[in-house]
Formats: sequence, C-alpha cells, structure tokens
Amino acid sequence: MKTFLRLAVLVLAGTGALALAGNALATQKLSVRQTATSMTIKVSQAQTDPQPLRITIYVPSGYSINASATAGTKIGTTTGTVFARDANIPLPLSGDVVAVPPTTNAPGCDPVPHIAVWNLALAVANNNINLPVHVDQLSGAEAALGSYKLVVCLAPDDVPVGTPGRSPNGARLLDATFTVDNVFTIAPGDTVWKAITTPWAGGAPNAAGTVETRALVSNGAITLNAKVTNKGERIVRASGKVTQAGAAAAGAQVSLLLNGKSRFRIRSSAAGAYSIVLRKSGKKTTTTFQARTTVAERDATTTGCASPSLPNVPCVNATISGFTAVSRKIRIKI
Repeated sequence: MKTFLRLAVLVLAGTGALALAGNALATQKLSVRQTATSMTIKVSQAQTDPQPLRITIYVPSGYSINASATAGTKIGTTTGTVFARDANIPLPLSGDVVAVPPTTNAPGCDPVPHIAVWNLALAVANNNINLPVHVDQLSGAEAALGSYKLVVCLAPDDVPVGTPGRSPNGARLLDATFTVDNVFTIAPGDTVWKAITTPWAGGAPNAAGTVETRALVSNGAITLNAKVTNKGERIVRASGKVTQAGAAAAGAQVSLLLNGKSRFRIRSSAAGAYSIVLRKSGKKTTTTFQARTTVAERDATTTGCASPSLPNVPCVNATISGFTAVSRKIRIKI
C-alpha cells in the first residue's frame, strides 16, 4: 500500500499580490464570466439603490458578436430577482434568452439601428415579462468604450400605483443574469467590461445619479514543480504559484492531485506561492502530481475604478472574474 504523509506546508512571504478577500459589498455591480462558447453577464444592486432607467454595457474591443440567430431562436437562459414594492417581498425570475427581430425597440430606450435584439423572456409570480437587450455596434467617439454596447431599459417603480408605464407590482431590480451560447467570440488577453447606469428618481431620469461599474475578465494560471528532495527519506516537495492578469493571486485554494485524486489542500501566500512537503511510505511506484485551483470572483474597486470612463460619472465598483486552472502533470517514481 502506498501512502503520502504531508510533513510541512511552507508559507512563502511576498508582496504585490492580488488579494482574494471577500467581496466588498457596494452599490451597483457588474460581473462577467466567459468560456470558449458561452458568455454570462450579471448586473446587481442593493435594494436601497434606485431603479435603473437605462443600463448600457460596453463590450470591450476584440470581441465579436454573431448576430445571425433567426427570430424565435433560443440562444441562452436568464435568471434574476426583483423587489416587489407593492407586496414588500423579493421575487425570483427565470426564463430564456430568445432572438427577436433587430427592429424591436423598448419605447424610448435605444432609438438607433440594432444588429440584434435579445429578449429576456422572464416569468415571475405567474406573470410574463419581456425585457429586450438591444445590441448595437459602436462607431465614432463612443467606439473608445468598446466594440458593441448592450442596452436595457426598465420602467419606474417609484410612481403611484396606476401610473401608466409603472413597473409591474412596483418591481425594482435587485439582480439579473443572462447567459448566451455560441454568440460571442472571445477577445484575447485581459479585458475590461464597463456599464453605465442611469437611475429613475420620482418617475423622471436622474442624470446626476449616473454611475459606472466595471468587470475585469482575465484568465488565471497555476504552476507546479515537484521533485524528490531526499531519496533516503522518500520526501517530495511540490510547489508553484497562482497568478491572474500578471499578478500573484493571494489566498487561492490549491488542491494537490495524486494520480488524478485531490489529496491535499493549501492556500497560496501573499506572493501567490504554495509549497507542500510529502513523505512516501509503502512500495516504490510512479505517482502523477498535478495542482488545481478554483478562484471566485472578487472585488477590485480600488484599482479597477481608478480612472472613470466619463467626466462627472463616478466609477463605484469593479469586479475581477473568477477562474479555474490546472497545472501540468509531473510523474515521479519514488
């Protein structure tokens, strides 16, 4: 029987790390997750934040959008939560993302030609809500913010019951997430998504309350080195580093896999480094070592919001995407 016993965990000091602390709860927030075939976008805010009138999400340069889906085609799924003021309760929403004719417009929302419109066909409390996402290609001065924009408009919730155009049940957005499949071609490298949100105030646009939020999307990586440090004692040291966007990722949970099975866990140091010392017992065999890490989305407002995109529009929150990464495999006979 072969057995590895962990002898030591080395904490390696360092600076310049990207700390993986818990998210700092702020006002409005933008989150983006991507794979080779899917894109997930989430906007969220506190219940005390005003209802958004318009949310404009800027897709960074380098991405392309496939707008060829015919009307009626399901291209993804959507979920969310609203706070129903009339009932004083939060309500969950869910549904499909469906392509609709590009001439579809929410009244007064985004009166420009669209390359596509995606309808968030939501169901909530036995009611159906259709929320168009207008997809526009950017040109002129606005192209400095990205290659496309996604525009969503919501009805006011802070007007008297019975007011024409009031949101159903006085619903106020808390969060909305939608995933589309086989629509985006991913940009290479690190990207910054930006959202500009203008709220309602007393049933009228509140331009002075406009804010910017950002989502930094970056792939992460984990390295692994494993070697025998004492043949007589049959001791192996496995070490490596977790990084994202060129910076060390501190506090990342690393799993060390032996022959494909997770056997030991450790968190990375301030320098993103980790090290585990193991002793082997039992008969001599070949063992395959590999490291894996899964890092959650976290707050990056301090650095991510340092330079707002528009004059007089504060950047109030920035997130950096989570990631999963695996190292190379190393085989050692010991």
